[in-house]
Amino acid sequence: MLVWVGCPDPGIVVGNPPVDSQDAGCVEPPPTQTPDAGEKSDLLTPSRLLRRASLALRGTPPTGEEYAALEAAGDEAAQRAFVAAFVDQTLQQPAFYQTMFEQARDWFNLPLTPRTADAPEYGLPQQRTLQRCAVGTARAGAWKYYRGDTSACSGLNADGSPVDERSLEPWWAPGTTVTLVGFAASTAATGTGRDPTSGNPVTITCATTGPEGTCGCGPNAVRCHADFQTYAGFDNYVPYNGEGQRRLASEEPARLFAHLAWHDRPATDLILGSYSVAPTRLQAAYVMQGLAGGVTSLLDDDSWWRPSRFASAPVDPEHSPGDPLAWREYQVPERNPFFLAERDYRFDPRTQTGASRGIPAAGMLTSLGFLSAYPRERVRGARALETLACEVLAPPSGQEFNEYRRDPGTEGPCQHCHRRLDPAAIHFKRYAKQGSATEGYGAKYLMPGVGTVWHWPARWRTGAYPYGGDPFSHWNRWYSPDTLLTPVTEAQAQVNPEALFLDFLPPEQTLLGQVSDGTVGPLGFAKLIVAAGAFDRCVVRRLHAQVLGRDIDPAREAGYLDDQVARFIAGGRKVRPFVKSLTQSNLFQRGR
Repeated sequence: MLVWVGCPDPGIVVGNPPVDSQDAGCVEPPPTQTPDAGEKSDLLTPSRLLRRASLALRGTPPTGEEYAALEAAGDEAAQRAFVAAFVDQTLQQPAFYQTMFEQARDWFNLPLTPRTADAPEYGLPQQRTLQRCAVGTARAGAWKYYRGDTSACSGLNADGSPVDERSLEPWWAPGTTVTLVGFAASTAATGTGRDPTSGNPVTITCATTGPEGTCGCGPNAVRCHADFQTYAGFDNYVPYNGEGQRRLASEEPARLFAHLAWHDRPATDLILGSYSVAPTRLQAAYVMQGLAGGVTSLLDDDSWWRPSRFASAPVDPEHSPGDPLAWREYQVPERNPFFLAERDYRFDPRTQTGASRGIPAAGMLTSLGFLSAYPRERVRGARALETLACEVLAPPSGQEFNEYRRDPGTEGPCQHCHRRLDPAAIHFKRYAKQGSATEGYGAKYLMPGVGTVWHWPARWRTGAYPYGGDPFSHWNRWYSPDTLLTPVTEAQAQVNPEALFLDFLPPEQTLLGQVSDGTVGPLGFAKLIVAAGAFDRCVVRRLHAQVLGRDIDPAREAGYLDDQVARFIAGGRKVRPFVKSLTQSNLFQRGR
């Protein structure tokens, strides 16, 4: 008796594996020396098979009506045909989309964007909050800044002059007209703000500074957010609000995976694609990040909020095209141009002068929910390896290491993980949060060395005020020259401090045995795990666990895993056909 290496159950004995089976080498041959020779005693009955298929594809057992229809189908062969038709129908129903979303949400396990202070203060919106003037005020029903403009609703400034007033079509309610009053309605090119050091009034340029001080909300009020709650901020903040921006951001990666499954796109688009999915409120966060980087042309772009402009975009099956609440497909570089459409952008700050143009968009890896949820590059790299390459980062036991001095990638016991982790983390350097927020506005998300805005005098390397806090203190502590995470020389860092933000893997390093092509940012990481085959194996294992109820052991079942991965790739890496093939396998239809 022989055991076929790679079978899901090492107890299954086989002779010659059938070459045309999806479970090649893993099918138990019918007994030949028993009274029931030729009969498979462990095939599930049609009713149990229907239950298994229903739980795998939609997460709920069959209904009474479905069981009745199964019984009415006729003999066992007809009932099995009924189950096969049930699988085909379910794969085309919104319930399958929802199952893929829920599976991906549990798989990615992405935390919410952290608070920047007490609830509801988190920084992602980068918009100033508007609330309506109360009933009984001179401008009742009009919208004003929640903070910083106490006289707006009275209709008069402190000197007795009328406050600014402006009617417009707002981005959050296309096709309607609202009235802004006070500073929110200002269209002046300059305004009055506060010097961050002295607190004294200073003149600020509204187009580049945003709605700070007395500057207004801009065209269609795109720099502001209307809050309908009693206390501003909770509308976007609370996780139980399914339409709140904070929850939407955390769900975007899982929604993207479900979108790929539903629209039969390659699963690799999850980390290699330049597009994602988001409703209008979430897309606003990408536009605000682009504006924060100085792309003022976004102020006049209505393609992200006017339904007629996105009516043809593919959407989730639970919404109609053109619905602002739909999870619709969009090109990320069109919302934030610093997430580049270019697929092989290279920038080496050790040898190239000037600013980086940005980092290529990379599906969920450049989603604001992923980048903001993990505040450090090493945490991003670790989670990306664990989640998308199914890597296990476990501490060593019974080993001795050299003394730790300054580089966890080459010194001390932590190098056990950091030798694998830092070549991933290097791709996630150019995104960091600074400061705190008030109802969502005030915190900044820096993309160091990118564009025209995110640069600082060389003294930031000394930690001198105002560069003593995060993220500068983190950069100064951990982006040390001549380390695995920062492979630049001290001389190169002295000439150009931004060389510390080098964010691609140099050729002398490898990740999962792969050498980088020089693509910067998370897309460079994505290319490496796809080239290594780790991403495909990880997706297959996750889908196998969803459909068959258990993971594939990559050590004991290597041959079986390789067969499944080969079939997944041959099918264009599409989720739905692969899921269907798993339901057709002998393993799916067996049980005791």
